[in-house]
Amino acid sequence: MFLSVLAAGVLAAADSTVYPVLNHDRVAGSMIVARHGDSVTVRYVFTDRNRGTRVETRYVMRGGALVHGENRPVLADDRAGDPTNMLEIRGDSVWRESGGRSATEAVKPGTIYSIGGTPFEQARIAAWFLHQPGHGGSIGGSGTWHADVAREATVPTAGGTERVRFVTLTNPALGATPQGIWLDSHDELFATAVAWFITIRPDARPALPTLRALEIGFRDAGAEALAKRLVRPTGTAIAIVNGNLFDSERGVMRPKTTVVIRGDRIADVGPAESVAVPAGATVIDAAGKTVMPGLWDMHGHMQLTSQSAGGVMELSFGITTVRDLASDLDVAVSTRDRAQAGRLAMPREILAGFMEGPEKWAGPTSVLVSTEDEARAWVARYDSLGYRQIKLYNLVHPDLVPTITAEAHKRGMRVSGHVPRGLTVRDAVLLGFDEINHAAFLFSTFYQDSLYVPAMRAYSLVASIVAPNIDVDGKPMTELIEFLKQHGTVIDGTFSVWIQSAGTGIAQAVGAGTPANVQKSDANYSRLIKRLYDAGVTMVPGTDNNAGTTYNAELEVYEHAGVPAPFVLQMATITSARVMKDDKDYGSIAPGKVADVIIVDGNPAEHVSELRKVQQVVRGGRLFDVRDLKVATGLERP
Repeated sequence: MFLSVLAAGVLAAADSTVYPVLNHDRVAGSMIVARHGDSVTVRYVFTDRNRGTRVETRYVMRGGALVHGENRPVLADDRAGDPTNMLEIRGDSVWRESGGRSATEAVKPGTIYSIGGTPFEQARIAAWFLHQPGHGGSIGGSGTWHADVAREATVPTAGGTERVRFVTLTNPALGATPQGIWLDSHDELFATAVAWFITIRPDARPALPTLRALEIGFRDAGAEALAKRLVRPTGTAIAIVNGNLFDSERGVMRPKTTVVIRGDRIADVGPAESVAVPAGATVIDAAGKTVMPGLWDMHGHMQLTSQSAGGVMELSFGITTVRDLASDLDVAVSTRDRAQAGRLAMPREILAGFMEGPEKWAGPTSVLVSTEDEARAWVARYDSLGYRQIKLYNLVHPDLVPTITAEAHKRGMRVSGHVPRGLTVRDAVLLGFDEINHAAFLFSTFYQDSLYVPAMRAYSLVASIVAPNIDVDGKPMTELIEFLKQHGTVIDGTFSVWIQSAGTGIAQAVGAGTPANVQKSDANYSRLIKRLYDAGVTMVPGTDNNAGTTYNAELEVYEHAGVPAPFVLQMATITSARVMKDDKDYGSIAPGKVADVIIVDGNPAEHVSELRKVQQVVRGGRLFDVRDLKVATGLERP
């Protein structure tokens, strides 16, 4: 092996560069790239709230080509741990080891081999593709990729100017949205793409506003062009005939019903034999299928690429409205407005303004408040931009909560959030919370000391630790549920995040880890669902992701917990619309309402899992075929 040249002291080599990792212009960590002869060590460590990435990747390069690579975790004491996976080129063979298992395969021509996902690696791959014939090739045998220079500009740096290129990588099998990275004039990393966390060259900060504007323009144009390709042409009206209509107002099925859509509104609904199909209408025969209102995801997070990737996926799952609970302000407002104008193939977006405290572990936002005046000013700004809700986060000081909730309620806005440290669920509601985001807080609220002792930890990790130990039928939980019902508190539980058997894997992504007793933890969350339902506490479904990929699992956990399927469908439609006071125009299929309609090849009122068979989606009167949407995002092959 080559480990003798990869001693820990390599990070102190003279030929090293420290790339800051920024969380909204705040330094959250760094990527240190140290070169020593043919070896390169990349240590990538940053804090995302009180979790984050801690990895060290070691390479040996010969002639610019990788011959050995390995990933190691960076431990709490900053030492590098044992390798978790390794790769080595041995002549014409590639040897890999991961999780104690090894495999060997032949080297494939026109292939670059990768060991890790650091920005250093991303830049190395992008630069390699630019120098290949036709800018094409394979990454470790994972299909055919193509590189393009999407934008090029001369930008300011701390020491002058630099010519940079925004290089995109596209794999058609994975969808139409390319990955992207900024390379400098030497084809090395200048900055990663627009995201909550950005890794940059040390002197690149002055260029960030220019890079952001160029990248947003590129992404916006691509998304609008994609939408034009995906919308199906229709006639003077759309007539969905002979379908079995799910009446979300009453929670029952109405057989053989016709729905007529003109423009962006529903014009007529009634028995198929009595509703006339307008001349020139596009007719969709839904015989044997379910016609129902578009679905609501009440806990989403937009990114810049949502308009061409995640949002398109959401639409393919039948989601026609998403409540966004944290995204960058410029991305959120622009995406919402263009989606509502029909320029994007994605759901309608309802925006909640994110607010956090100014401590080291602050979440991914530039909105950090520490005084009452700052808090009021941000509520006012969000209100002026058409935000409907305020979401508070972990480190908002408890003393500010009454001010924020009073200002928001005065303006007709809702307030929800994580329960800020130092408060219980009961406290948060008494101080003005209308809603609790994440069911985990209904468990961790009984273990307040565990938020701090023996060390401050992510609420998600605390919840996983305490979840198996909760007596969900005990007196304290019973009193809490009764309290929530009395105060009309809404629970956005994101239960599929916490229930391991749902198979979403999101709990690991948010730093929760795996409970010591998974079976007991899952049983307690499922029992909590049933207890909340039995008590009449309003629940709404949410995924806590930016693509809706766990939405079906989220609805299914409610049914598995004992909530009747029709009620689950109501939660996903009319109940969510009522919570947001949008039920005049959304949430059910009735004349005059906005035409958000889905067609399902099955009966989800019997089994919620039938929602996995959505075939067509009408969003605001525009018709989409689900297969088109899934091919565009790589969920299905062309």
